[in-house]
Amino acid sequence: MADKLRVGIISANWSLKVHGAAWKRIEGVEVAAICTSRQETAERAARDYAIPKAYWNHEEMSADPDLDIIDVGTRPSFRFPMVMAALKNGKHVYDALPFAVSLADAETMRDAQKAAGVVGTVDAQFRWSPPAQQMKRMIDEGYIGRPLGFNVQLMLPLIVANDKPYAYCAYSEHTDPYYWLAEKASGGSAWRNFATHSLLFLTHLIGPVAEATGMLTTGVPEWFLPNGEVLKPETHDLGSATLRMENGAIGSLQAGWCVPDTEGWRVEVWGDRGRLLLVDNSFGNLMTAKLFAGDARLLTYSARTTEEVAIDPALYAVPGTNSGETEPRNFVAMDWMFANMVEAIRNGREGSPSFTEAAAVHRVVEAVERANNERRWIGMNEMG
Repeated sequence: MADKLRVGIISANWSLKVHGAAWKRIEGVEVAAICTSRQETAERAARDYAIPKAYWNHEEMSADPDLDIIDVGTRPSFRFPMVMAALKNGKHVYDALPFAVSLADAETMRDAQKAAGVVGTVDAQFRWSPPAQQMKRMIDEGYIGRPLGFNVQLMLPLIVANDKPYAYCAYSEHTDPYYWLAEKASGGSAWRNFATHSLLFLTHLIGPVAEATGMLTTGVPEWFLPNGEVLKPETHDLGSATLRMENGAIGSLQAGWCVPDTEGWRVEVWGDRGRLLLVDNSFGNLMTAKLFAGDARLLTYSARTTEEVAIDPALYAVPGTNSGETEPRNFVAMDWMFANMVEAIRNGREGSPSFTEAAAVHRVVEAVERANNERRWIGMNEMG
């Protein structure tokens, strides 16, 4: 393998504008190619972002022998053939979320990645924010003791109604609105997008899910767009699940993008010795996250012990980057994730979050969709 790793990015939206900037902060990495569906947009993106090569056919880009990594950032319904083409050509793959439109596709991509002997990483940076890393460290060191329960919420006011209802995209500062999220065939929804992110963090903290039940709904039935058009969404904008983990812990997970005045990202985990709470209202850049801890050994009936945890400053200095930062900053979690993938490629190990983790989580996402339809608990062993 060449000393420099070269990345080809599919999509001139979020993946180019945000991922592209993060890739450039990683030492020994070059953004070497961009691919869109049309020649004019690909060539314009290459020119605007100083990228050497432009493609308008993803198979041709994946076959480029000079590229090492393919970053696949299109909507879920487009990505399966793109990922499979990249894997067929022996490329390492960075894949957006939700991971797939079906469990069969998720498991096919997982198996193809393993067979190709390359690194597959998915776009779930929550575990890489410094407070999240410290939370994981404390759990592994036994701070909460035996895990007993959890509450996880990922909420955004992405689609809300007011006197003049409208739809807007929280990422509009960086990207065009994702109106395709209203289409069931797209493979996305508030449940599929946000539950996938949440589960990849929850299972990272305390292990896999054994069984699940839940309900899904569409609370905002019309999206009134700035251009005067009205979309009638086919997808769920709110979901609530109850989960039992393989280690016996039980808890709830709520995910939605129709929630006004929301806290955003909230993860609470407790055990027989203590409790940890991570909160963050910034979602995309994970810069404002705070971690709180309560030690059961110091607790009395009339007094709580919860205090904010000081985050290890070393967790803000991402190894293998050229940023040199040691303070909270935008997209530090994404830098950690990309740097980890590069390190995994160079050392022949799995990325984090891996395709294996993503396929397992997709199983849970679809189990809750099935539970919503059948009104019962669904064991992961029931999902074919």
